[in-house]
Amino acid sequence: MAEIKSVRILGSGTSTGVPEVGCYCSTCLSQDSKDKRTRTSVLIETSEGKNILLDCSPDFREQAIKAGVDRLDAIILSHEHYDHIAGLDDLRTIAWAKDLPIYAEKRVLDAIRNRLHYYFGSNPYLGTPRLKLQEISISPFRIEGLEVIPIRVYHGKLPITGYRIGDFAFLTDLKTIEQNEVKKLRGVDTLLINGLRFTKPHPTHQTIEEAVALSQEVNARQSFIIHLSHHAPQQSLLETKLPHGVQASYDGMRLERIGTHLELATREETSFKSSSSIPYNFRDCHEICYTEAYALQKELFRRSIDQKSRGERPLNTLLFCEHEPVFTLGKHGKESNLLISEEILRSRGVNLHHIDRGGDITYHGPGQITGYPIFDLEQFGMGIKQYIYTLEECIIDTLRVNGIQGERLDGATGVWIEPHTPRARKICAIGVHSSRYVTLHGFALNVFTDLSYFSWINPCGFTNKGVTSMAQEMDKPTTLDLVKQQLEEAFHRHFYQAYKRRSSIQKGLF
Repeated sequence: MAEIKSVRILGSGTSTGVPEVGCYCSTCLSQDSKDKRTRTSVLIETSEGKNILLDCSPDFREQAIKAGVDRLDAIILSHEHYDHIAGLDDLRTIAWAKDLPIYAEKRVLDAIRNRLHYYFGSNPYLGTPRLKLQEISISPFRIEGLEVIPIRVYHGKLPITGYRIGDFAFLTDLKTIEQNEVKKLRGVDTLLINGLRFTKPHPTHQTIEEAVALSQEVNARQSFIIHLSHHAPQQSLLETKLPHGVQASYDGMRLERIGTHLELATREETSFKSSSSIPYNFRDCHEICYTEAYALQKELFRRSIDQKSRGERPLNTLLFCEHEPVFTLGKHGKESNLLISEEILRSRGVNLHHIDRGGDITYHGPGQITGYPIFDLEQFGMGIKQYIYTLEECIIDTLRVNGIQGERLDGATGVWIEPHTPRARKICAIGVHSSRYVTLHGFALNVFTDLSYFSWINPCGFTNKGVTSMAQEMDKPTTLDLVKQQLEEAFHRHFYQAYKRRSSIQKGLF
């Protein structure tokens, strides 16, 4: 059963943030990093490795880059005010490949449709993220294996929603709460609760004293004040003015589950994205003859195998190449799938290479991106099946950003267009070899490929399916360099996430 594994406070400030524009108070002028507060957003990480965002502030882009957040599985919103939803516009780079559900009350979803009309209109804006608006009520619901209990609170006169998820609760922009809703919070272990400032009342927000009183009323073991303004003291002083069990939050604060409780993390967490540990080196070899590229692959492959045999960590490398016209036949391929003789082939200036990958016969040539990942799969926590699936996913993502729907075909590796129809045609071939979990060979993506060469073979051994290219499938033109950039970005996203997760497991974070 899923539970909250960690809670990260991405932003701890009120609607104007701290420092406030044009203000020269001591808090705004503070050089303490804990006094630099972006607008409130909170990231929950579940025991199943899912990321759930509570509110999406205007500072989400900055927060996500700093924290290394590169994917979300769901968003829960408290209300429709700008400082809690404006970051939705920053989701286009991480929410284009699959639906991202956003849970909120109907009034909030209507406001989103209105403000982001260029996403939800009849002609969506180019690059529109796939936001799936999910209406909720005040009744409990489930997200990614977690039960979420809505808490009705009032932001002045505006009814908004707080949330309790297991032993954790999130209340922001609260001014008043009725007793029947307080009961839902009793005995909560960890409470994030808004407190704008000390003493001076505010018409729509609690003071810090009111936040402390509610924390004590529900008997929370620990509470963290969020949505702080520049009128609150500097963090160093604020910490001395709060009672036992109540602390001031700050941007980047992380709570981790230790045993049965969420506890303040004692170690500083550095963004994995800015770490010197990277999943692979990338090299674009541009136009390179097949035999030279194959020799380079073999050299890198042998080096990695030797390093592993000595107990060292191999360096992963991704090569992109563009070859002269050439055919390659896998170790289990049938020579009968070459439909002309090798003699005729050579007379036309084309060679056939017998190589040690899986798969049958395929073609490489100008206008095609041939990729060779020499990866130690153990560093990514992958077996060979998951590796091939991930290669296919990288290709599918690249096709998607170019308006092409690539799919898998059961029993056949690679990426296809309309695979389950009589018009099935292959756009990317995949064939790999591995030893000691180090990979060799890779994929061939047809971009501007001259498809006439495929008439000389049964591509990948198929006699009843066609081949195609991106140029043939696209409505709008592209360039080989742009597709390479898009493809390498897809590789980095998928393999970086796998590499990060594997490293986190080894460090005991999962």
